[in-house]
Amino acid sequence: MSETLETVVNRLERLETAVQKMSEQLTSIAEELRLRQKEKQHGATKTSPLADLVADKRPLAEAFKEMRKRLNIPDTPTMSLEEVRESMVHGGIRPEDNEFSRAIIEERER
Repeated sequence: MSETLETVVNRLERLETAVQKMSEQLTSIAEELRLRQKEKQHGATKTSPLADLVADKRPLAEAFKEMRKRLNIPDTPTMSLEEVRESMVHGGIRPEDNEFSRAIIEERER
């Protein structure tokens, strides 16, 4: 493995921060969409710039591309969850040992 543990930890911390920001943005977008849907149900036709932005996926795709570039994440094709798990196991990482993975597994089992 050519990367040091410190490099991996730093990259993971940056990635976690970016994921948190994206989560907050997605929550905001989802709330805006819920409000818009509620307005539609009550006959309101008011449009929102945020909803218009979500309707066109290109800006969102560009934002993700820029985020990947800033985090030095290679622009590779996406993988399914199963492929990611296989890759991790092949690299010697046991997903069940990762605290974040354990939390996901626990939530999935609920």
